[in-house]
Amino acid sequence: MLTRLYLENFALTDKLEIKFDAGLSVLTGETGAGKSILVGALARLFGDKADQTDIRSGHEMAAIECDFDLSENDTFRKLIISELKNNDIEYENGLLTIRREIFTKRPSKSFINGQMVPLVQIRRITQYLAELFGQHSHQRLLDENNHLGFLDNFAGLSDQVEQLRQLYLDWDKSKRNLSDLIYESEQRKKELELYQFQRDEIKKADIRVGEEEELRAEKKILDSSRLLAEKSSLLIELLDRGQPSALEILGSCRKEFSDMAAVDKSLKKHRELLEQAVINLDEFRTEVESYASSIPNDPERQEEINLRLDEIFLLKNKYGGSEEAILATLASIEERLADSINIDDQIKKLKLITNEVFEEYSKLARDISTKRQKVSGQLSKYVESELNHLGMSGSKFLFEFSFEPDKNGVELDGKKVKPAPNGLESGRFLISANPGEPLKPLARTASGGEISRIMLALKAADKQKKNYSGGLLVFDEIDVGIGGETAIAVANKLDMLAKKYQLLVVTHLHQIASKSRHHYAVTKAGQKSTGRNIITIKRLNKSEKADEIRRMLALPEKVR
Repeated sequence: MLTRLYLENFALTDKLEIKFDAGLSVLTGETGAGKSILVGALARLFGDKADQTDIRSGHEMAAIECDFDLSENDTFRKLIISELKNNDIEYENGLLTIRREIFTKRPSKSFINGQMVPLVQIRRITQYLAELFGQHSHQRLLDENNHLGFLDNFAGLSDQVEQLRQLYLDWDKSKRNLSDLIYESEQRKKELELYQFQRDEIKKADIRVGEEEELRAEKKILDSSRLLAEKSSLLIELLDRGQPSALEILGSCRKEFSDMAAVDKSLKKHRELLEQAVINLDEFRTEVESYASSIPNDPERQEEINLRLDEIFLLKNKYGGSEEAILATLASIEERLADSINIDDQIKKLKLITNEVFEEYSKLARDISTKRQKVSGQLSKYVESELNHLGMSGSKFLFEFSFEPDKNGVELDGKKVKPAPNGLESGRFLISANPGEPLKPLARTASGGEISRIMLALKAADKQKKNYSGGLLVFDEIDVGIGGETAIAVANKLDMLAKKYQLLVVTHLHQIASKSRHHYAVTKAGQKSTGRNIITIKRLNKSEKADEIRRMLALPEKVR
């Protein structure tokens, strides 16, 4: 039970403290007085996102604090205490204090019994303490994407659906990883095929360092064989066949020099030079003749060299620009081929894991689907019964299931249906608000007043089915769009709920206000010291409550 709410610099509050008791409490006041601000403060306490706009202008921090009395043995008391102990949060005397501090220049802080905790911890604990219903709840009901969640909550399947969602995410991730791995395998196979081709190409070419230079030298000779032959013939002609030839002239020189040396003995020492010249020139003539006979004239060899040089040129362009680079590339390719990882085993393992997760998902999804089908009829009966008490006698209420075919999906009742994070089906609420009228989609046909009553009926049905007791239910303008007899019916239903729960209701209807055990009037007035508007709340006594209800009825002064 909520026993105290304290606000400081939150929205239009200065310092405001409210004490609460069990049963039905209502908040009333003129439109714009700030009633919903109190609901917003509770929402922040229970884990809603806070920001700087929550802080009263001119201040750097806002604080919200509340006390809950857990001494009563309600449904969730043991769960809350267990959650506190598991997180080493001190707890004694049945009192739980939750505090939220919001700052302009730094993140907000949350506390439980004075111990700072993450916001997620606040949400885990407060889910057992209170539920808030307001315009946001109405909007959720108007969105058909949320209808399955209402059914799951009624069926008590929320934890199983969360488990199913995690299985789906695991399966989807595993499936994507498998697809990536198969793609990688295919790319590696293509890469290996390319490496093998390159290795075979280089090996077949049998490249060796220096070969190109040798071939170019040989090519140069073959390309100039005619010129070399002509020059060789001319040299032989000059050396030995001319008239006179070089050897003949040198022989004449040797004869003449011998005659000179016979006269002048000092010339004998130079005779050896002339003799050596004759010998060298004769040997040179022999070498030229031998060279002339060896000059190649081989067009086939020329073509062979040209083809080989073209091959080396192409390989150089592909593999680095030199014979050394080609051989280095070959070594690198062979190393990569030797180190290549065969990922087929990984694919097999991941396929097995993917199939196992899918089977686990499928089994749980079918189980949830069966439970949904079964409980949807119960929900319809509960809601129709509640609506009958809320002025919608004869209404029909139904959850319509829909499935999307998928040939690779999960087998359900002999058909393959598409899996999704929340299960195998989607669906929506159908309603017939008037006897004899066909069922139509709730989100498209229900009026504002009907939505309010259906929301209340859903919550009442949920509590009745699960036989919960205790905890705080906050209704922010659950009376939108209703009046007259319908308002009385809603007021009676809230009064009945208040026998098992603590209710805090923001209302504009006197029918609901008159049922309250505790009545709070919210006003907005100027502050004397600053002239700025602030929100004040007063707990009314019986006489003040009667005056407030007269105000809500807009009775003339003389009647009051």
